[in-house]
Amino acid sequence: MVHGAWHLLCMYDSLKQELNALGYKFLCPELKTVGADKHGVTWEADREMILSLVEPLFRRGKEIITLGHSYGGIPACAATEGNGVQDRAAAGKKGGFRRIVYLAGFAIPQRGMSLLQAFGGEWAPWHSAAVPNTKNQLISVNEKAKGALFNDLPEPERDEWLEKLVPHSQDAMETPVDFVVADITIPKTYVICEMDQALPVCLQEKLVEAVPGFGTERIHAGHSPFLGRPKKCAGLIAQIAEESD
Repeated sequence: MVHGAWHLLCMYDSLKQELNALGYKFLCPELKTVGADKHGVTWEADREMILSLVEPLFRRGKEIITLGHSYGGIPACAATEGNGVQDRAAAGKKGGFRRIVYLAGFAIPQRGMSLLQAFGGEWAPWHSAAVPNTKNQLISVNEKAKGALFNDLPEPERDEWLEKLVPHSQDAMETPVDFVVADITIPKTYVICEMDQALPVCLQEKLVEAVPGFGTERIHAGHSPFLGRPKKCAGLIAQIAEESD
């Protein structure tokens, strides 16, 4: 699991429990771009952190499904470059990524584009950000994020989770990517969150339509289905994991 911006790992605990119950080992490392001291850190640092975690598993012959939530779709995608199961086999290496799943994730369609550009070039009202591209800035969220990120949760839970969110490096979202969905060599699936108010359904669908061969599933949930519908979310991920390549 490559988690989203501002999120702490505890937000994925219910999903972890559900996937564990289905027989899957769930790994969710903390991204290098999250925290009040992460000025200037970009998605490249997150990619390297992911690779440092999975490489020992690959050497043991493990095949991994990577799941990118929201911002996490960017470093999740980047980490697959040259690390698909077949890519590694061709290089005489074991293991590798077997599939990538985007969960309301940023599937950047074009090299040289950043998350901010994919988002339309302007920050939303629920973002608290510096002027774009001023470097070494942090981006956080404000009270309006409750409706954007947690709209399908009861009001007390919205308040609870909003208080747990932390700042994120703004540079991570403004640094262009050099490896995009069309470059991915492993099967890819996008889970559209139908009640999402943070990454609107129309934008999710646009990202999917921009890339041939992008499998699609849907879940009737907001931007954080691992909170609102963890059992359903886990079941859908497991279903995708068992699909033939």
